Parts: sequence; C-alpha cells; structure tokens
Amino acid sequence: MLSAVRSQVSLAEAILPGAVHIPAADERTVAGAQEVAAKIHPALPGALRVALQALDAAAIASTGKPFHALTVPEQDEQLARWEHDPILRSPLALVSLLFKVVHFDRIEPLRLGNGGDGLPVVLDQPRWLRQVHRADDWIGGEIECDVVVVGTGAGGAVVGHELARMGHAVVFLEEGEHYRRDAFDGSTVRAHERFYRAAFSVGNVVMPIFVGRLVGGSTAVNGGTSFRTPQWILSRWCDEMGTDDFAPAPMDGYFDRVEAVLGVQPAGRAQIGPIADIMARGCDALGWSHFPVRRNAPDCDGSGFCDFGCGRDARRSTNIAFIPPALERGSILLCGARVDRVVVEDGVARGVQAVSPAGRRVRVRASAVVLAGGAIPTPLLLQGQGLCRRSGQVGRNLSLHPSTGLSAVFDEDVQGHRFIPQGYGCDHFLKDGILILAAQATRNVAPVLFSSTGRRLMEALSQMDHVASFGLMIRDASANGRVWREAMDFPAISYQVADEDVARMHRAMVHTMDMCLAAGAKTLYPNILGVEPVRDARGFHAFRKRIPGAADFVWLSYHPLGTCRMGRDPKTSVIDLDHETHDVRSLFVVDASAVRGPIGVNPQLTIMAIAMRAADRIAARLENM
Repeated sequence: MLSAVRSQVSLAEAILPGAVHIPAADERTVAGAQEVAAKIHPALPGALRVALQALDAAAIASTGKPFHALTVPEQDEQLARWEHDPILRSPLALVSLLFKVVHFDRIEPLRLGNGGDGLPVVLDQPRWLRQVHRADDWIGGEIECDVVVVGTGAGGAVVGHELARMGHAVVFLEEGEHYRRDAFDGSTVRAHERFYRAAFSVGNVVMPIFVGRLVGGSTAVNGGTSFRTPQWILSRWCDEMGTDDFAPAPMDGYFDRVEAVLGVQPAGRAQIGPIADIMARGCDALGWSHFPVRRNAPDCDGSGFCDFGCGRDARRSTNIAFIPPALERGSILLCGARVDRVVVEDGVARGVQAVSPAGRRVRVRASAVVLAGGAIPTPLLLQGQGLCRRSGQVGRNLSLHPSTGLSAVFDEDVQGHRFIPQGYGCDHFLKDGILILAAQATRNVAPVLFSSTGRRLMEALSQMDHVASFGLMIRDASANGRVWREAMDFPAISYQVADEDVARMHRAMVHTMDMCLAAGAKTLYPNILGVEPVRDARGFHAFRKRIPGAADFVWLSYHPLGTCRMGRDPKTSVIDLDHETHDVRSLFVVDASAVRGPIGVNPQLTIMAIAMRAADRIAARLENM
C-alpha cells in the first residue's frame, strides 16, 4: 500500500515537475485528484485507480522497477514513451487531466469575476427572490398551476417566461441549485462539483459531455456565444419535416425577440484581446472570412472566465434575463427538485412529482407539463417511466458537435487569461462542418489544453503569456448517439465518432495551423495524443499528411442535441411540430433534445428561439383546454 502511494506521488511529481513560477505537484495533488474523482462520477475513482495501477505495472515491465524507484530523467523518459504508446496514452491522459485540474486550481490565484480583489460580494435582495425556494425547505404542499416547467436552461426558462408574460401561472422545477454571482469564483474544481452534470459517451472513444445543472442550465456556464441557426440547417428541417414553419423568414421573428431580451451584440476588441488581431491577420493572409463573436453579454468588461459562471452578472444567461421577470409576475421556482415522475391520467399529463436531495416529495398539478431538462435528462425521465415508447426514438438520434483544441505560441503578448474565452472566430469552413473559435483560458484551466506531461508540458506552460488557444468544433456526420438509463440514475451514453468526422477534425486542425502560421506562430500544440509540437514547415507538412485515428484526438462535447426528435410521424419521432409528445397529450418537450441536430454552431440561441415559438403553441392549447 505504501509503495502504491509513493508511486502515485512520484507520478504526479513527474507529470507536473514544476518550472520557474510553477510549483511542482505533491501528495496534495494526488489526494485532491482522488477526492474530485469521487465527486464527479461514481465510476471515476475506479477508473483512476486502474489507470494508476496500469502505469506502475508498465514501469516495472519496462525497467524492472516501480515508477517511484526511477531517477527523475528515467521517469520523464517513461512519460514521453507513454505519451506515444497506443495503449498507455489513454490511462496517462486520464491521470494527467485530474492532476492538472486539481494542482493548478490550488496553486493559481483565481481572477474572481467580482473584480478579483477578494473582498466579500454584496448582493442585492430583489423582491423576486421571495419566489425562489429550495425543495428541501418546501412546506407549501401540492402546487397547482397552469404550466409546470422542468428545467431552467435555454428551453425551459424561455418558454416559462413567455407563458408567464401571457398571464399563465408557471412553476419552474430545477434539479440544480440557485447560485448567485458570489458563487462564481473561477475555481475549476468547485465549478464541476456544483454547476455541471457528470456525463460522457462511450464508443470508439470516451468523450466528456459538459452540461449545466443549476438555475440557468448551461446558459449560466458558457461563453455567451449566440449564433442564429444557419439558413441551410433551417431549410433541412423544413425538408425533413415537410413544413415551412422553420424557414428563415418566420424564424427571424423569434430570433429577433430573443436577441432583444439578451442584448446580443458583437464582442468588442477590448474584451477579446490580441487573439482577435492574430485571427484576423492569419485569415486575411489566406483570404478567409472571420468575425467577432456575437454574445449575450452587453455589460461585459472581459474580466472573468465565463465558462464557470459570470461573477458580475454581465452575461444575460437565463437565470438573469428570463427567470427573474417570470418570478416578478408571480411564477414560483423550486430548486434542488429532481423530477422523477410525470403524472399521467387517461393519456394526459396532469403534473409532475419531484424529490429533494433530502428525500422530500414535491407534487405539482398543471394543465400542461413542459420537459426542458436537456438532451440527456429529458430522455432519461421518459425512459425511467416508460413514456413515449411508440416510436422507439426516445434517447436516440444524439449528436454531440465533437470538439477539441489547438494552441500556438507567438512572439507578441497574448495574455489570453485576461480576456473573454470565446470572442473571435473563423466561419470560412462553416458549410463544410468546421467552426474555429478563440478558446482562451484562465491560468488554472490552461494546462488542460495541452496533452503533454513532464518537461514538455512545463515548456509550453512557461510560454503561456504568448499562447493563443483555439476551439475546433465539427458538425457530426450522423446523429448516431443514444442515451440509455443505467444504475444510480447516471446516464449511459453511446456514440461513435465516424471516420468522416475524424477526417473533418483533422482538416479543422490543418486549417487552424494554416491560420496560425500565416499570423506568425512559432510553435503549434495540437491537442492530439502522442503528437509532437509543430515547430517548422517540415513538421506541418508531416502533420498535414498524417492519417489520425479517432482515439488520437482529445475529444470534448458541449452541445448534446436531438434525443426527443421532432416530426410529423409518430412512428419516427417523439414530439410533433408543436413540441407536444405524440403519445401523451399536454406533455411538451422544449429543450436541446427537441433540436434536430447537428446544426454546426453553438445552439443556445437556436434552443431559445424554438422555445419562443413553442410558447405560442402551448398558449394556444391552454386557451382551448
């Protein structure tokens, strides 16, 4: 046992050996990684333990010694070999990721969204807060209303807000908690413990899927990027569903309404920082189109890392823009309320039942039930109760917008940690299914952008002030994923990265390298396992000709879509064009699971626009009940 602990600490010290101004890892890094793993997902501690055992066994097989008995140069040599080993690089990547997250979250001073001065945040106490209740504390008995909305993200908050504005009594139920800006302190560890739902897909690769679980849903923990659905995607929907309802002309009105509430506008150069000039310079040299990203953050001063919540309330996520006005009109919000049953009587939805973390039951009776928990929770709820099974499509047709990253070193100061994460982009290849966006990170997040370990990682991190980082996202070739139910209410998600998508992501990498080199990059760091940094034309040519496999990339997803497919035919879809389920009357689905993905751009504005449309349809139904 003592030998295992020594090997784990030695491994952490070798992966993160430290450099000038970067302390080395120690036993606290190992203990923290184990603690975080246990909080994120029940399967993760076991996976971490197996990965650590595999690496120690590999050291013994290769050298005859356990890892901790090797000299420092020998340990670094082992890490370099494992980074390129097709079997060992995966366990090394898992261990390294957890060590990086925990270690740098601890040693890096956080730039707090409230100004970074460390002073207590003074919060106002608006009247609408009286309408917010924790389910554990609810003593009001059964609630009766016109509409109960399950979820407060891009779909639920918007549809509930609109129905409340029309005069309907609305109750929101949210599984996550209600956090205010003082909770958004920039910590990676605390953010993932509090604000995110643990999920990952399994197939030919393992892909983490990041979705919010708090009031505001994913809109509260994203960069604010606000794309309208591309016109060719809207046309595809119309062709597939035999309707003109989603044509650009009628949808423009809904987009206009949403953008007016959100204050959507292009990001300013003062908030984007030097990465805007880098991208513009590279794209102009190649004749490519580029643009400042439109965001729902009209009051942004560029002082925080948006993906862990806005500490200034400058980004108009749904917990800021839509929920408070609905509560001011008399709506009720119960947070910490996990809905586990839809009440169905004679084929009609009549309400829901929820449970609090402490086991308190909450019951809501309603004339209409809106499921808006997202593309993973909504099908899980339906599957758990055996609802809407006729088509066999609940949980199917999942698309993920697979993503990865690339970083580049420039002579000029970039200081990405001082600016908004996602403020500039290249859309030249958007119709080909490729979107390139800035992806700037704070110093406690930046290390995870590099797949390397040991001295190779320290070399990259020592240049962080001159590093520009980019997010590469592709439109899936097929919506082949599926959400299944498994034990302990954690989702089982299957998904295959198609060969076409592997080739598309490789092209995205090559295009981004082209752009960076045209802008004057000195070194390129693709987020691919076992790939050396690209330092010259010969290295770039070799990378261009390389044929990667799906398991070579470090994949991420932020945009699960499509698991309750919309359509006219009850045999091939879950909901109709008005968002009502084919099988249960007065049961509506208004969230990412209703979006026929993939759409190739960040989907929050798309979900909000179709939620505006859904509210009109649901209101019309309520008038006839």
